[in-house]
Parts: sequence; C-alpha cells; structure tokens
Amino acid sequence: MLTLTPDEGCKMVNIVYVGIDTSKDFFDGATVDIRGSELMETTRYKQDINGFQEFYDNIKEICKITKSSLLIGIESTGIYHLPLYDFLVSKGYQVRVFNGLEIRGLRKTRIRKTRTDKIDAKLIANALRYCFEPEKKCPVPNELRNLREFCRIRFRLKVKRIRVKVQLVRDLDLIFPGFSNLFREKLSARLTKLLKHACTPKEIQKMSIEDLRKYVPETKAIQIKELANKSKGATNLDKAIKFEIKSLIREGKLIENEMQKVENKIERELNKTIHPVRTIIGIGPVTSAIIIAELGDINKFNGPNKIVAFAGIDPVIKESGKSRHEYRISKRGSKRLREALFQAAFTSSTLNPVIKEYYKRKRAEGKCHKDAIICCARKLCHIIYSVWKNNKPFYVPSNISSEK
Repeated sequence: MLTLTPDEGCKMVNIVYVGIDTSKDFFDGATVDIRGSELMETTRYKQDINGFQEFYDNIKEICKITKSSLLIGIESTGIYHLPLYDFLVSKGYQVRVFNGLEIRGLRKTRIRKTRTDKIDAKLIANALRYCFEPEKKCPVPNELRNLREFCRIRFRLKVKRIRVKVQLVRDLDLIFPGFSNLFREKLSARLTKLLKHACTPKEIQKMSIEDLRKYVPETKAIQIKELANKSKGATNLDKAIKFEIKSLIREGKLIENEMQKVENKIERELNKTIHPVRTIIGIGPVTSAIIIAELGDINKFNGPNKIVAFAGIDPVIKESGKSRHEYRISKRGSKRLREALFQAAFTSSTLNPVIKEYYKRKRAEGKCHKDAIICCARKLCHIIYSVWKNNKPFYVPSNISSEK
C-alpha cells in the first residue's frame, strides 16, 4: 500500500531506489527517494506471478506519482532471486544484482543488531542510493544460462563423486585396513571390478596371485596378497560393509555416466558460439565452458584484477604490530571459477609457452609449486580478459616462441 503524502507526491524526484530482499516463498520490497525517505511502506509479496504483478503495479504507480525513473536492486540469494529478476527485466527495468557479501558488509555498519527481511530490503535500496551504479547488462546473458547450469550440474556431480570415494575409503579401512592406500584412483575400473569379487582379507587370501592378476598387474597383486595376510579388520561388520561397498560402486558408476552426459551437453552448448577464450592454449573445452559461464559478460569487469577478485584468488595480507605478514588468497567469489582457473593454470604451466615461462620465473623467485600455480591463475585472468574484451584469439608472442 502506498503511503505517499500529497507534498511528496508533488515533488519532482529524479530517481526512486527500490530494494528487494528475496526468500524461497516471499520477497520484501522497499522504496526510498534520493534523501533516503521511504516512499512506500515496505511490503511483503508472494513469489508467484500474482505477487510479481502486485509489486510491479505498486512501483509503476510510484513512478507515475513522482515522475521519476526507477532503479532496482536485488540481493543474489542462490536461485530464489532469478524468477523476479527475469520478470522485472522483461518489463524494461534496470536491476542491480548485489552479492551477499556486499550487503553483509553494509549490514555491519548499522548500530542495531536487529535483522529482518524488511530491514534488509531497505538496506539494499539505500545501497543503490549511496554508492552503487546499476548494471547495464544481464549478469548472465540468456544464451549462457543453460551452459552455466550444465557446468554447475557437473560441479555438483563431482561433489557427489568425492563423497562416494570418501565413504568407500572409510568402509575399506574398516574391514581391510591399508587396502585403499594401494590405489590412487578409488573408483578405477580395476579396483571396482576386484571389489565386486573380493573386498575382505579372508576373500583375498583365498585367491592366488594368478587370480588377482585378472584384475591388477602382478606387482600390485603381490602387494595385495601380502597385505591380506597381515591385515585385520572389523570382521563382525563384513556383511553390512560389503553391501555398502557394492552399493557405492554402483552409485559411483552412475555418477560417472551422468558426468559424461553432462560434459557432452556442455560441449554442444559451447559449440553454438565461437569464443576467443577457447583459443587459449592449456584451457580445454569443459574448463573454458566453466570460465565463460561463470564470468558471463566481460563488460561487467573494468579490468583483469576484477576477474581475479571475482574468482577469489586475490591476495589477502594480514599484519598486526610486529607480526609477520601472511599472504593468502581471499577465496571470496565463485569457487567454480576458482577451481577451473587452478586446473587451467596447472595444465598451462606445461603446455602454454607464456604461462610456462611465467611459472619458471616464479619458481626462480623462490615460490613453491602451489604459490607459483596461484600466480599463473592470476596471469590467466589477464589473458582471458584481453582476448575476450578485444574479441581476438590468443597468440604466443614471437619473443617467447623463439626462446622455446
């Protein structure tokens, strides 16, 4: 319900700032003028088409009464802000999507500790008024939305696969201590095939070296046999753990198949456009897809250092009195982008002449392998920004090529 007074309605206000705090079922909308005065009582709406339309009618009425333009801000809350964001953009409004960390920082400036959705909505409206400019472009272009979601599905599948591996190691350590240490890849075809046949010391003891060679090389078969003869696990749990091991193997196989399917989808989506990032040596199709999808629109970043910060690989310095400086990465930003950049940096340090030379220089300066890879990831951010912003393919400078 509007609460504009006649005097306020008659005044010419250049911009009305609208802040939106979203949740799963509802969202709260607050409006303030250039002075920070509320123009409409902060109202709660349902997260459905009726709620969207009611909110739209209210802000449209404010626009009409005050003869002003509207600037709308919304906090990024996982997936819950996206339907309303799409609705408002389709109506022609500019919408600034705030990172949760930005709002959290502003929230700390308040003296009172009370926090409600309505207070947060007003905080977002004032954030627009104080220091933030609207985004001129969609945070994630429509043509990249499916690509980004496919990449995130792949990321979630990777997390599930890691959990399966951790549980599998736990079960093996319980009934066959030390066995999992003999295999680097816990869901490899050889290991899973052997575990289906035998997964306890007693079962391995009954097998000959020749039997084991059907599943693993001879040297590994001898190691397994020797370990089985001296290993002792919790035998009273054999039945239950053997059941879970076989269940985990089936689950792991299913996840592997689904990952292959989603990677095929990612490549098909990526092949719809010719992107300069794909020309960078050392960045494969899936990794380039993650980088492109997570960054979305390069015009959001006014320089490569902004990409470094967005990926959370910007250095953080900690100093107190005479204590030593501690240099770490912030890890604030897209963890999917950060992981993709580290993977690309690791590969590029051996394949890409530019990154390879940079890696060697950092190692010569005394940096350890891990720190050198982090430096290479930052260097890649500069390369990515350059080729994408200029829409030109990556090339190796002649001076580096001649040295190689």
